[in-house]
Amino acid sequence: MSKTAQAAMEDFFYRELIKYLKLAEEKRRWNVFKDIPWHEANPMSSPEMAQCTETFGAVEMYLPDFTAKLLVMIRRSRGRAWFHVNWGYEESKHSLALETWLLASGHRSEAQRKAFEDSLLGQEWELPFDHPRQMVCYTMIQELATFWNYRNLEKFAVEEKDNALVTALRLISVDERVHYNFFRNTVKEWMKYDEAGTIEDLKYVFEHFTMPGHAQIPGYEERARILAKTGIYGPREYIKLVKNPVLQDLGLSKSFQLLEKRDSEYKAEEAERIEQLKREKIVLNGGDAVPKDSSPLNGISKYANGNGAEPSTHVRSPMLEAVGFSPELMDSLSEIAQLRDSAQNTPFAIEGSRGMPRLDELDQRLLAIGDEMSNNAEEMRDERQTIRKRVKNQRLRKRETD
Repeated sequence: MSKTAQAAMEDFFYRELIKYLKLAEEKRRWNVFKDIPWHEANPMSSPEMAQCTETFGAVEMYLPDFTAKLLVMIRRSRGRAWFHVNWGYEESKHSLALETWLLASGHRSEAQRKAFEDSLLGQEWELPFDHPRQMVCYTMIQELATFWNYRNLEKFAVEEKDNALVTALRLISVDERVHYNFFRNTVKEWMKYDEAGTIEDLKYVFEHFTMPGHAQIPGYEERARILAKTGIYGPREYIKLVKNPVLQDLGLSKSFQLLEKRDSEYKAEEAERIEQLKREKIVLNGGDAVPKDSSPLNGISKYANGNGAEPSTHVRSPMLEAVGFSPELMDSLSEIAQLRDSAQNTPFAIEGSRGMPRLDELDQRLLAIGDEMSNNAEEMRDERQTIRKRVKNQRLRKRETD
């Protein structure tokens, strides 16, 4: 893949990360301690359901390997790495929720939980593929499979009249579906720049795909048999609910051929992208058209490196867009920055420190709130009081001297 395409993909990753975080914080975050009615766990639920729940929890126990090993591979990609860390946080809640249900329902004791944990953490999960794009394909498939694992287990829990597990699995399923969509969108974006290579990677991953944990979890074969017997997950569910839908979502046939419909969609998307670039605002300078946003359609601005008469152009921040900055306000930020830079040598006295009354009222309030929410709130209150007394004494001494 060319450097231009790689740069475009990195920009895509970062923008997808910001959108993902914004939606997660506004609509999807849940609290494992407050949002699940653990007292409604059914102690009369079946041992099979407990076994299936424990199996899924066991897969989640390899989270340290999932996060650490892949993070090394993608650490230079800000968008992917930061998403991966957030993914790990959300998966950790899944693990806690599943093991909490096992305890709340009485199917496992704390001693049994600890013994099973010890047996799992003695094993180590390794990356099944050594190419970042193949790992995206693998995780996309695995996330959709996990989504259906939890959805089908939820149906089992409904039959068993266990509201605690139903609630937990519903929250977890939403997370897994969002994860799948993130990776699916990434694969679709890669197909725009390297269609043949991406499809080849996807085909290779499907040919060698296995769910994580099968080689590490004790008694996995028997656990897999129970999952298949209960209709939660097996070869039939893998083909019907995972492989075929993935290919359909990507516009591919079962033989990994690009479908005509999806091909036309790609062309339409590319045409729209070019049209949007054409409509970008430009500024005129000496008769030259300078892309205001460094549009790739118009080439790289000769002023982009600051060598011309105009200041460097800037790219709008997806983070500022996400928090609600208007394009006009974002465009004005460069002007503010210029004013700031021109005033670097101007004396700018900032007096006072924490607790001093000369601080701005909002600063004082924010400092107090931060102190009160800290672990050492009492110590911070005493320190502010000491500072106020010292400032007051200094002022009194200064008046006496004057």
